[in-house]
Amino acid sequence: MGNYNKTSAERNFQERFVRELEKYRWNAPDELDGNKQKVTVNDLIDHWRYELNRINADQLEGVELTDSEFLQVMAKVSQIDNSFEAAKILAMEGSIGKIDGIYRDTNPKITRKQITLTIFKKAEVSGGDSSYKVAREITTSNDNRFDIILLINGLPLINIEQKRADKTLDEAFNQFKRYYRDGEYVNNFMAFSQMMVITSEVATRYFATPKSINDFNLSFVFSWADKYNKPINNWQEIIAYFLMIPMAHQLVGDYLIIDEAEDEENRRHMIMRPYQVYALQAVEGAAFGWDNTDKIPHGGYVWHTTGSGKTITSFKTALFLSTRAGFDKVVFLVDRRELDKKTSGNFKAYASYEQVSVDDTEHTYQLKKQLLLPRKGIVVTTTYKLNSLVKDLVEAKNCELSKKKIIFIIDEAHRTTMGQMMVNIKSYFKKNSLFYGFTGTPLFDENKIIGMVNEKSEVIDTTEKLFGPELHKYTIDEAIADGNVLGFHIDYINTGEFLNHEDLREQIKDQIEEEKPEMAIREIERLVQTWNDVQIEKEASKRKILVYQDETHIPRVVKEILSNWDKQSQTRYFNAILTVAYKDRVIAYYNEFKKQLKEQPNKINIAMTFSFGNENDIDNIPIEIIENMFRDYAEFTGIEFSSGDRKKGEEAYFEDIVFRGTHGGSGRNKKNIDLIIVADQLLTGYDSKFLNTLYVDRTLELQGLIQAYSRTNRVYGKDKEFGTIINFKYPKITEELVNTALKLYGSGGTSSKAIVEHYETAVEKFYIKVQEMITVLHNPTGWEKLKTNDEAKELFILSFRDANDQLRIVMQYYEFKWDDDSFGIDEHNWLKYVGAYKNITFTVGELQEDEPVIPLVGKTKLSGTQVIDANHILNLIGSKVKIDKGVQTVDSETLRIIYEEIQELSDMGEAEQSKLLKEFVETELVPGNLSSNLSFDELFNNWKQERAKKEVQNFAKTWGIDESLLSKSVDHFSMVQEDEIPYIAELSESVDFNKAENQEAGNQLKHMMFLINEALPDWIVEVKKKYN
Repeated sequence: MGNYNKTSAERNFQERFVRELEKYRWNAPDELDGNKQKVTVNDLIDHWRYELNRINADQLEGVELTDSEFLQVMAKVSQIDNSFEAAKILAMEGSIGKIDGIYRDTNPKITRKQITLTIFKKAEVSGGDSSYKVAREITTSNDNRFDIILLINGLPLINIEQKRADKTLDEAFNQFKRYYRDGEYVNNFMAFSQMMVITSEVATRYFATPKSINDFNLSFVFSWADKYNKPINNWQEIIAYFLMIPMAHQLVGDYLIIDEAEDEENRRHMIMRPYQVYALQAVEGAAFGWDNTDKIPHGGYVWHTTGSGKTITSFKTALFLSTRAGFDKVVFLVDRRELDKKTSGNFKAYASYEQVSVDDTEHTYQLKKQLLLPRKGIVVTTTYKLNSLVKDLVEAKNCELSKKKIIFIIDEAHRTTMGQMMVNIKSYFKKNSLFYGFTGTPLFDENKIIGMVNEKSEVIDTTEKLFGPELHKYTIDEAIADGNVLGFHIDYINTGEFLNHEDLREQIKDQIEEEKPEMAIREIERLVQTWNDVQIEKEASKRKILVYQDETHIPRVVKEILSNWDKQSQTRYFNAILTVAYKDRVIAYYNEFKKQLKEQPNKINIAMTFSFGNENDIDNIPIEIIENMFRDYAEFTGIEFSSGDRKKGEEAYFEDIVFRGTHGGSGRNKKNIDLIIVADQLLTGYDSKFLNTLYVDRTLELQGLIQAYSRTNRVYGKDKEFGTIINFKYPKITEELVNTALKLYGSGGTSSKAIVEHYETAVEKFYIKVQEMITVLHNPTGWEKLKTNDEAKELFILSFRDANDQLRIVMQYYEFKWDDDSFGIDEHNWLKYVGAYKNITFTVGELQEDEPVIPLVGKTKLSGTQVIDANHILNLIGSKVKIDKGVQTVDSETLRIIYEEIQELSDMGEAEQSKLLKEFVETELVPGNLSSNLSFDELFNNWKQERAKKEVQNFAKTWGIDESLLSKSVDHFSMVQEDEIPYIAELSESVDFNKAENQEAGNQLKHMMFLINEALPDWIVEVKKKYN
């Protein structure tokens, strides 16, 4: 908690917290209690040395590490760049963490010249060599202080930051971030930290220790929950469920995933979320029969909503079962070849530091060989490939594989489950094998699937009938409530095929009158008036009144998409998918985009993909279309593909689309894809946090709708608060289909958390929050009066943040456009409130990066292009002054303009600079004191330096402190690390009470305490802010 001294209430909470930990096998020794004596990180290192000697007694042959040997160990520790690199060391050999290459000093008692030290064992949970200690109030070399560190085998694997109940957990999160910025977790012992916990008496969150300062993201901070997905916040329950042994050990061991992804930016370690852990435990319990009184193993399925991390859950489940006795092999089944490669790649990335091999197979004979091999492991293959092998085995009457005990884990189980292939596979392996389905959209009776008949003449048409009972559930509503996936903003665009629903009603009525002249007109009117808008659309469609003609519809859709592209993609940072029915419509849309883009100055990178099929398929794509598509793609990627060569052409092309698509739009990299046009591909199994919009020009229902929409629901950060879905056909019919799907897979309809509020509602909320903010501070230029009223100042800060956060959400809607009336404020005035907020928070030392102020597309600007800031004002004045006899001068009209611009600078959040600038103009420019030899801005900067120098001289005299040291400290002081005063030790030694002009303290000690703890920190912030 930095240099902050805890209150008695905070100390009491920490004491109770530690006492509770001790009930769950944690030991809190006095020598690691910083409340009783100073305990530093070096003391933790000394403790770790003791643990190393204990754990490695046999390897050390009874001779403890010497100082020089331990220096070798610490030299290797100092090379650990971050927590991710530490995670790999902790899992160096499967489940055992080691440090190798330690050379021993000469000693007649030892025989090993070089040794490898064991530092961590995943498997030895609450037993064996593992020890569990609690350290608290640990001081660092930067004079920061960690609240609580949980040590496993002496390693600082879990860091806990505590806050009072009246403080937000954001403050604890930012505390960790400041520690990271100070270098506390880089290239040192604390780099071993794997998990950070932020807690108060009423709330707790956790996250994997980030590998860099840029990886701190509040969107990836999670709460713990029980197996029914009910969040746990009570701190005693947090300890009982989450920080108790063995769970705490497992979280940084068995339940930690090291992702050695292909891309550096995606390489990280992750800690499983509670629902993932419970699903794994549920499958494990079913596989061994622990979940029933008869102890009979059985299959089942896991329903975890799309986007919640099923791949990680299924991998860890496969890993656990592959290493357990009683099973010969674990087979992971996917339903498509492209997912086979993707899943195999993911699994191999996850398995790099696990005691298991992940094998994929190209041919059925290779699959058979892998399944027959005696070694344990995970085999990734497709349903098609396994079914081919089963057919060969059945025809050959070969039963050798059917006798093996194999665990089958089926990904995207809603797709693979109802076909004959799955029935064949289950029938062959029914004797000894178990099947577990993982899906975000299980199939129920409501899905009305045409199932298959098994060997018992049973119709298999639901997920439960195929696999067995539901083992664990985590729905879309629960995931959104937890912040693990995003909700959807769904829009329904009428592209001009009909005027409105009343007009459709009239056309239907006219048609009925022609068809049934015997019916009274009033009777027809009464009939048609009873139909709601959904029924009207259905009737109009059936009667061919509402028809979507591609010749006119496709150009309108393309025009609509392009007209909003930069705003919707946030200047091409994010990207989108357009899904349409049938391959020929994919091609038609692609050609229309090319046509309209030719007429636009700003281009976007588009690509299309579909199932290429075989040459005998009736809907096979002509080779010239594929060649043109490859040629277009090469224009912005620089990669050429060979048409007609399936591996080097179509398959390689699709893999590259997936790779580029998951990296965002062309604003991040000019070779990235902005829009991918698809029929059915990428609507399941495609995972990208940079996809923020799905355009839909087709009919989607139930599981297909949820799966497609969920492509946009991956969490990213504040710039992506929800996934946007834009529908272009049958608005009311589509809305009904959405509500039906959400009712089946969430809480349903408009009450579902899956649908975010309407744009109008979001705007109304912003309006209300703006009015609340204006009530607190009626005129943003009067922000200074709040500085003397702490309560009003705090109220304004909170009300501004509320409005600011809501504006950020409003700006992400497809319909966003600044509207003075509905927003309750114009852009220019909003920017003045931004300025007021910046002035106030900067004064109280807030870190602006933690509360980013939204940049607006339509920023208020001066002189057409120049944004109002200090540089603009200096340039403006420099251009307006005149030279008269070697002196810079201004006339009265120019002076009036300059004063107006200086006031505007203050209003925009540069209050300190505007004050100085005004003083400089009044005392130097107006009296004619400025020479023409230097520019105005150079003279202003020189003047500021002289003012700062005088401030240093005056403060040094007032407090009896060394002037040159003080000047050096000011130069090196950073507002980002305002708790740290450079050269504080030297400054303290230089203080001479007898030379100080201010001797109110009465003696050297009191003088020094007040100076170092209060006067100097306040003064140095003020000077740096004023003259920086």
